Amino acid sequence: MMWVYRRFPLGRSGPASAAIGFLLFATAALPLAGQSQADTARFGPAFERIDRFITLHMKENNTPGMSVALTTRDGLLRVSSYGWADLGAKVPVTPTTLFEIGSISKSFTAISLLQLRQEGRFDPTQPVTAYLPWFSVHSRFRPITSHDLLTHSSGLPRDRDDVPSALYQAYGVRDRTTGSPPGAHWAYSNVGYQILGYLLGSLEHAPSYEIVQRRILDPLGMTATEPLITNDTRRRLAVGYTSLYDDRPTRASDPLVPGTWVEYGAGDGAIASTPGDLAKYLRMILNRGKGPNGSILSEESFDLFTQRTVRSNGLDDSVPVYYGYGVSVRVSGGHTTITHSGGMIGYTSILIGDMEDGLGAVVFVNGPGEPGAVARFALRCLGAALHGDSLPEIPAADDPEKVDQAADYAGVYRTTNGRSLMLTAERSGLYLTTGDQRAPLTRDGEDKFLTPFPEFALFPLRFGRDSTGVVELSYGGDWYVNPRYHGPTRFHYPKAWDGYPGHYRIMQPWEPNFRVVLRKGKLWWVGPEGDEELLTELSPGYFRVGERLSAERLRFSDTVDGKAQTANLSGMDYYRFFTP
Repeated sequence: MMWVYRRFPLGRSGPASAAIGFLLFATAALPLAGQSQADTARFGPAFERIDRFITLHMKENNTPGMSVALTTRDGLLRVSSYGWADLGAKVPVTPTTLFEIGSISKSFTAISLLQLRQEGRFDPTQPVTAYLPWFSVHSRFRPITSHDLLTHSSGLPRDRDDVPSALYQAYGVRDRTTGSPPGAHWAYSNVGYQILGYLLGSLEHAPSYEIVQRRILDPLGMTATEPLITNDTRRRLAVGYTSLYDDRPTRASDPLVPGTWVEYGAGDGAIASTPGDLAKYLRMILNRGKGPNGSILSEESFDLFTQRTVRSNGLDDSVPVYYGYGVSVRVSGGHTTITHSGGMIGYTSILIGDMEDGLGAVVFVNGPGEPGAVARFALRCLGAALHGDSLPEIPAADDPEKVDQAADYAGVYRTTNGRSLMLTAERSGLYLTTGDQRAPLTRDGEDKFLTPFPEFALFPLRFGRDSTGVVELSYGGDWYVNPRYHGPTRFHYPKAWDGYPGHYRIMQPWEPNFRVVLRKGKLWWVGPEGDEELLTELSPGYFRVGERLSAERLRFSDTVDGKAQTANLSGMDYYRFFTP
């Protein structure tokens, strides 16, 4: 699966940092049988550069533990482990420590279905109802096919995380409405791969995880990998860590706590593995579907697996990224990379392979950190070593308090009721003064900052611009303007909307809460990390969340004393909570 997946900022410090420095080289790289002296001589300096990068990365991000596998298409180069699998018990990460791999599991479901296609038992171009007659969704468009689900272009909503890993995750979409024509728009949907997992199981008359074991794990010799996550799996897993706070943007001062434990068995994210074992899977990809004991996929199936059908990044990005069947495909500088990331509660991971150089990396972390940054740097080092080029320099540590053009934001900002905030720019930093308190802001995205003040803990500060520059800022539903602002200050909206803002919670660990704010006459859905989506009213009390083609819907109901008590987000009932 792919969200919750709490984001952690750079510059974090805390009790884990010192432990990481002690253990970094105590957990030595796994010696590999059969590794040639030539490989050792060629890649040794690259390994040292990668270790140095990981040392800095873990310190900056307060990462509890990390495990990394580096491979060529011909064999494993190295497995290295760093830090703690269990901070409390002081158990180090080792090469045999298990991590949840999250949405990397989706490609296992896709490959199993492609194998059935090779056998003439599955056609991804057929409607889903050809295999699951009970499948239904409210739609004015053509029927959804398995191809649409495999490429995240079905128009379905993203999640039903209030439902445990069960058939109802797939069955429950009958109550939902598609947001776009199938095949027309990429929108990540865990529900889509949950449906595919049950479709796979119905064709094979067995649970999808048993099929993955038989069709992929056993042929590739992935003996350390678990195809589903159960309480028994937990004994081998690193502890997954999250921020203490689940309802606000993560800050450097937040302590880490063990993430909520859940079992999982659906086709979108049920696998746990070690980096060395997942590197066997990556080598199969680097060899275009061929494993050590024969082909996992035919050439035709591999082409379908890695097809570039739907663009999955913004059109303004210079290098397009496409989504195939459970993997992302990127072509740049004559190199094709196949990749997928994963996120579970307390775990993030990435698998990435360079098809031209035949090099790959697998990175797991059990808490804050950016596996993608580590994997990409590792591939750059390996590629340079392979071609005899100079190794890349380790990027300078990022200072989140350094603000480019800090003077653009400086000034006094006031609300319509007279409350004011003062922003000052000093020595490449931006400082907030409120009352007799003053503190630096830390970057949290474009025109977005965090402050250490408790009264500003729940939302980021967002700045807005017009043609003259920065003219406004907001904090949740509060709106401030500076003297350069010359727009309207009063806004009209339906009176019923006054009953919708608030904090809503649900008893599920993936996305346990959100807030709704009313600002400048518009309603906004605000996620725990401060990400915002505009709410567009489709009928009284019923809203689209986000862009025009979004399938996410929010319905308010159960009004008491003028306040809605229930907010149903794409089938999940959240309830007004007592905290702001």
